[in-house]
Order: sequence, then C-alpha cells, then structure tokens
Amino acid sequence: MHRLLLTALASFTLVDTLPALDLTPRYIVTHTDGVPIRRPYFADGEKKFAVTIDNETELREYESSALFQFSKFPRAVMRLRLSPLKPEIPFDELNLERYRKAALGLLMPGAEKVVVESEQANVLPINDWQSHRFVLTYQIAGNAMRESVMFLNLDPQKQIVVQIRARETEFSIVTTRAEDILRRWHEVLPGAEVAGN
Repeated sequence: MHRLLLTALASFTLVDTLPALDLTPRYIVTHTDGVPIRRPYFADGEKKFAVTIDNETELREYESSALFQFSKFPRAVMRLRLSPLKPEIPFDELNLERYRKAALGLLMPGAEKVVVESEQANVLPINDWQSHRFVLTYQIAGNAMRESVMFLNLDPQKQIVVQIRARETEFSIVTTRAEDILRRWHEVLPGAEVAGN
C-alpha cells in the first residue's frame, strides 16, 4: 500500500514537472537540399518545432510569446501565446462560452464596439490539431480592426492561442500569410540542426 502511494505521488510530480512549450523564438540552422537555412523554432522540452518565415516577416519575443509582424502591413500581427485554458476543456457547447470569454479577454486594451463575427471549428486540420476560432471586429483609436483568436490544441497536453490582427481591409491577406506560417510548423529531427545561437 505504501509503495502504491509513493508511485502515485511520483507520477503526479512528474506530470507537474513536464517541460512546458516555450514560445520564445530561438534560431537554428538546418540544411535543405544542401543549402543552410536559418529557421526560428520553439522549444518543447527536448523537442524543437520550427517555422518558416520570409524576409517580409519579422519575429520577436513579446511577453513570453512569439510576435510575427508583416512589413507590408504595419498594423498587422500574429501572436502565439500559451492559452489561459487547458486542452482537456473540449470545444463543445458546454464550454464554448468559456472560450468566448477568454477570447474577448485577449483583445488589446482599448478595443471598443466588439462583435463576435463568426466561429469555426478545426480551422487547421493538420498534425492532428484540434482548434476553435473566433473572428471579432472592433474599433481601436478610430480604426476598424478584425482579429481572429484561435485556441489550438497542439497535442492532448498543450494548448496555445493564435491571434491574427489586422485592419479590416487587410485581414484576409494577412490571415492567409499567417496561416501559411502555421502550416509549416514541423519538428526539427535529430541530425537536421547544424548550428544555433
């Protein structure tokens, strides 16, 4: 009985000490067809997940999250951050109001006349990801803005939030660019990394 209790306590300790996904951008160099390519990546314990960005996209750390900015669209960003909710909370009718409230709470301070324009399930059906996206419109400092807030389960233990924000007139093209970055999310396999900083 005593051994069973110790085993149970040890398993809880291991669960609590599992490394969390770190969305602070780091960089590695990999080779594609013999050509060295500098790629940003995010650490998940021993694993590294890289994305591909072009020279019109700047990636930087912002409040322990990843902030992508698009040079041709100065008011547009994509932000990857850890979710305030957990992937164990399903995207069902019982819990969607919780997700809706969380999405509203993640908007920039000063957003006015906020409207939840639409909701959509499983927007990015790749890598066995599960997601739910809210598209919101609002005014900020006199500008008409549109923002999507997507809760994305990367796996059964990790949920992130993907926020894509742009002026209403630019939102469609910015969303296409941002989602293309997400579709290129991939694990850096052992042996692919050449050097890093």
